[in-house]
Amino acid sequence: MNLQTILNSKQAGRLALFMSRHIPPSVGYRLAHHVAVRIAARPQTPMVQAIRANQWVVSGGALSAHQLDEAVAESLENVARAFFQLFRYLNDPPRLDDLVVFNPQVWELINRNQKADRGLVVCGVHSCSFDLVVRVAALKGARILALSLPEANEAVEWQHNIRRQVGLEILPATMANIRQLVHRLEAGEMVLTGVDRPMPDLKYHPVFFGRPAQLPTHHIYLAQKAHVPIVLLASIRQGDGRYHVVSSDYIEMETGTNRSDEMTYNAERVLQAAQALIRLSPCQWTVFQQLWPQVLKEVP
Repeated sequence: MNLQTILNSKQAGRLALFMSRHIPPSVGYRLAHHVAVRIAARPQTPMVQAIRANQWVVSGGALSAHQLDEAVAESLENVARAFFQLFRYLNDPPRLDDLVVFNPQVWELINRNQKADRGLVVCGVHSCSFDLVVRVAALKGARILALSLPEANEAVEWQHNIRRQVGLEILPATMANIRQLVHRLEAGEMVLTGVDRPMPDLKYHPVFFGRPAQLPTHHIYLAQKAHVPIVLLASIRQGDGRYHVVSSDYIEMETGTNRSDEMTYNAERVLQAAQALIRLSPCQWTVFQQLWPQVLKEVP
């Protein structure tokens, strides 16, 4: 059993949940640092290779081998720390709430009626505190209808069960569900989905950080079919130790005469907004799969 298999198991999640509830934060943060450094020291593992490649592309190819080592360790520590906080305070809403700051536009989304005058596609950038922030938003009354990847490992299914505890409705991205979501968007509902997790065998390969990437365009399809805008969200841990949730401007879909060009153009407009959010703190971006397999030979 390799490292990736272990980390993608529900047993790993249950162990992390148990430990987070039984050790003090000071010990938990030191443990997060130690585990991150140990994993980062295994450069031949697919996950570490993916993080190195992704961080290198985000930097514009500017990071040295040593800087990439540090970026990998920092990225892993950030996600371990955020999950420790989520699991420790899973059933303590006031403590979770203390960790999150929403900007005014995000507050509007949280307080939005379930069926507004117009639907909205909310695209989340996968920052390290994604689950923590979504849980706090749900506890504050946000009605969250989420579209997930169609194929999920057992760790993701375990996480989905935790998400459903606070009222999230999670649908896998099948064609039947996507058609259903178009109708719900037309009725004024809000749909949450990711924008930056790679998938194989895709028709379109929009440019992301200057290179064609294996990224889905389902969010573009939803927004075009339902005639609704897209907004992007990300959360960044700042110097006060809290996760500040920031957002892009609303992005209206543009139409053209060629469907392929139209899909790619709109996807790249959304990804440009995602780039701006990721650049606020690249090592808090936690996509640990390869977006650009073709760059592996270039990475120092």
